[in-house]
Amino acid sequence: MYPVFRLKVSGLGILKKITFVDLLATSGDITLSWTSPVYPKLYSNDTSINPLGKPITEDEDGWIGSLVTIGAMIGPLPYSFISEHFGRKISLLCIAIPHAVAYLSMAFGKSVYFYYFGRLFGGIAVGGGYTILPMYIAEVSQDSNRGMLSQTLNVFWAIGNFLPYAIGPFISIMWFNIILACIPATFFILFSLLAPETPYYLVGKNEIEKAEKSLMLLRSISKEGAQKELEHIKLHFKKEEDGHFLDIIRNRGLRKAFIICIILIIAQELSGFCAITFYLQPIFDAAETSLSSDISALIVGFTIFASSFIIPFLIDRLGRRILTICSCAGMFVALDILGAFFFLKDKTSVSVDSLLWMPIFSLIFFIISFNFGIGSVPWTLGSELFPSNVKHISSSALSSSCWITSFMVTKFFNNMNDTMGRAGTFWFFAGCCLAATIFSIIFVPETKGKSFVEIQDMLQNGSHHKKDTDSEGQETIKKRF
Repeated sequence: MYPVFRLKVSGLGILKKITFVDLLATSGDITLSWTSPVYPKLYSNDTSINPLGKPITEDEDGWIGSLVTIGAMIGPLPYSFISEHFGRKISLLCIAIPHAVAYLSMAFGKSVYFYYFGRLFGGIAVGGGYTILPMYIAEVSQDSNRGMLSQTLNVFWAIGNFLPYAIGPFISIMWFNIILACIPATFFILFSLLAPETPYYLVGKNEIEKAEKSLMLLRSISKEGAQKELEHIKLHFKKEEDGHFLDIIRNRGLRKAFIICIILIIAQELSGFCAITFYLQPIFDAAETSLSSDISALIVGFTIFASSFIIPFLIDRLGRRILTICSCAGMFVALDILGAFFFLKDKTSVSVDSLLWMPIFSLIFFIISFNFGIGSVPWTLGSELFPSNVKHISSSALSSSCWITSFMVTKFFNNMNDTMGRAGTFWFFAGCCLAATIFSIIFVPETKGKSFVEIQDMLQNGSHHKKDTDSEGQETIKKRF
């Protein structure tokens, strides 16, 4: 019993030390759901509500929604460079600054162009955060609790999604954005004072003494204990040379990992999550449910927040693969139900008065399913499946792919509704979730409890679900990545 108890205490100890890093994740996902309570105000003719003085057009609506994803496509590139050359800690501090600037520009801006700037600048920070945050947490964690600690991101992403629904409808746009700007500012202060650089980065830069101090702080262990883990990290680096994108393409195991992560990231966006969170209140307005759209959105936002607490306790018990499969299957069912409601409402003469519970039920089911796996597991896998010498490259590519797909979905969501109808749009998202379910069953590997070396060995030998590695695989991993 004692080793298990010590493992849990160790996990809680490091959790307390790095929880404030997740405040940056909150800022990122606030940027995503920010539009839902703001759009009704920007469409208003009331100048006391709309700071622009006139309602926005549908084209301005589309750009306000999608510019954040354009910025997020760009963000991984500069922040990946900063992370590799100046450290994970410096890069995360640099992400907080554009978040705060973006919120303040939208707090005091009287022209739609201030909103364009804020959304684009904030999007750059979002892209950087989704690239560097999973990397930082994976590199400060232990093999036994890496999954759980990585999933704390999901909790704080969910808080970020929830806050706009909780406070946005009830205060002015100016005060809404001022409050939001306080979150990255708080992160910047706490993280700069309290957070260590990752030991993996420091060992890679041959700063062994600093790496030792980082481990002592993170693990609450003696110098001798830190030296033991340092030897393990040094062994990890001995098996690597400086990496390039072509190394990922040429290496069979890394190529396989890259394809798996890219497909899961694209599937995450093709589930329609960003489009649904961007346009949650308009979706409820279209459904004409008995509850007001802002209250319905608040309920769904709270569901995002509450359900995010489940997966950290499951990911190191059930594993990444089963959670991804169940998540995609659940979203498929939820979106089918939502599509069926809008088909009956828009395309038939059948009365839906007795079915007004379906939109909120299906969206709650969708959010819970999304948080159960696909919302965060692809990012966890992206931080686990690649060795350190190419991790900054793979993270940038995955993050950019995510936001390119998200841009296409959010920018053309209204066009899809016009062309395919709301039912057709949600059924399209459902079909993508079904395809992701099948793909996950066949191809997604299980990394639960495995070290980075064991994961690379598993990929090289094509054994996705094997618990332990064999000696032949260990020899393979020693050659080169």
